[in-house]
Amino acid sequence: MPLKFGFIGAGNISKRHIKNAQALKLDLLGVADVNPQVAEDAVKTFGVARAYADYHQMLADRSIEAVVIGTPNKFHAEQAIAALNAGKHVFLEKPMAMNVGESDAILAAHKRSGKVLQMGMMNRFRASVQLLKRFVADGKCGDIYVGQTYWYRRRGIPGFGGWFTTQSMSGGGALIDIGVHMLDLALYLMDFPKPVAVSGFTYNNWKKLDDYHYIGMWGKPVPDGKKDVDDYAVAIVRFDNGASLQVNVSWAINVEFMQPENGVRLMGTRGGVELKGFDLPHFYGEEVGHLVDVKPHFAPNDPAMEEMLHFVNCITENRQPMPTAEQGRTVQSILDAIYRSSAQKREVPVE
Repeated sequence: MPLKFGFIGAGNISKRHIKNAQALKLDLLGVADVNPQVAEDAVKTFGVARAYADYHQMLADRSIEAVVIGTPNKFHAEQAIAALNAGKHVFLEKPMAMNVGESDAILAAHKRSGKVLQMGMMNRFRASVQLLKRFVADGKCGDIYVGQTYWYRRRGIPGFGGWFTTQSMSGGGALIDIGVHMLDLALYLMDFPKPVAVSGFTYNNWKKLDDYHYIGMWGKPVPDGKKDVDDYAVAIVRFDNGASLQVNVSWAINVEFMQPENGVRLMGTRGGVELKGFDLPHFYGEEVGHLVDVKPHFAPNDPAMEEMLHFVNCITENRQPMPTAEQGRTVQSILDAIYRSSAQKREVPVE
C-alpha cells in the first residue's frame, strides 16, 4: 500500500514536493497552510484529500504516516517537533531551524520518536554530485585539505521586504538561504569533518527597496517591508582534521554576472574535484606522470524526485537517510558561528 502523506505549507517549495509525491503515487491525505486559499488550490491541483488551516488538525489524523514541511524558517522547529511527537516521519526543508538551539530541540524529539527525519538538501541527489562523491570516496583526491564554495548573485534578493528578508522570520539572509546549500554540498563531499572554529563577515548593504536596482526578482517585492538580513557573507571554517573551507555567498553584489554563478572546489594531495554550477563536474589529477583534467559524462537526473523517493525508501526500509538530522545540525552550527563571528568581529568556536 502507498504511504500516506501530509504537507505543512503549500507555497512554491511545497508544491514541488506535492507534485513529486503525486508522481510517486503516494496517498496525499492533507495539506495545511495558514492561507486557506493556497491550501485549497493544492487540493484542486494535485488531488490532495483535504485542506487544513491549522497543521495541528492534520497531525491529529492518525492515518497520516509522513509529513513534508516547507514553511518559512521560523516555523521549522515547532512544526517538526509537533510532527515527530505525533508519530510522523518528517521531511524538513532547509535550513534545519533558526538557530542551533532549535536544531537540538528537533534532534531530541527525533530521538524520542524513532521516526525517519530527512533534511531537505536536494542538491546532494544530483547525478553530478554523486559522481564527484565517488571520485572522493575512491581516494582519487587523497587527503582533502582545503575547500572553496561560492554563490555569487549579482541581483537575487528574493521577495525584497517579505519573510525572506525579515530576520524574525528567516533567521538570516543570503547565508542561511543559499549559503546553506553550498555549505552542505562542500561538507558532504568532504565527508563532514568536524568544524571547530569560524571567522566570518556578513553585510547588509541594501536596506530599502528604493535603493535596490534590479532586472528581475524571485517572488514579489513588498514596498513597505523590512530587510534587516545579510545580502553578502564570507567566512573561513576550520576543521579538527586541519582542513579548511572558504564560503562566499551573495544575494546582491556589484560584480560581473557569472555563469555558472555557484560552485564547489575541493583540493587534495592527489587530486581535486570541482562542481561548476550544479551540473558540471570536473576532476583534476595526475595520470602516467602527467597532469590531467577530466570532464565526466553522465546521465542527468531529477534531484527533487530522487530526494522524495529516497525519503519514501528510508521509511519503508527503516534506514537512515543520506541527509541526516545530525548533519543538518552541523550545518546550522556553522551558520550560527558565522553570524556570531561577524557580530563579535573575531574568530569564534563552533558549538
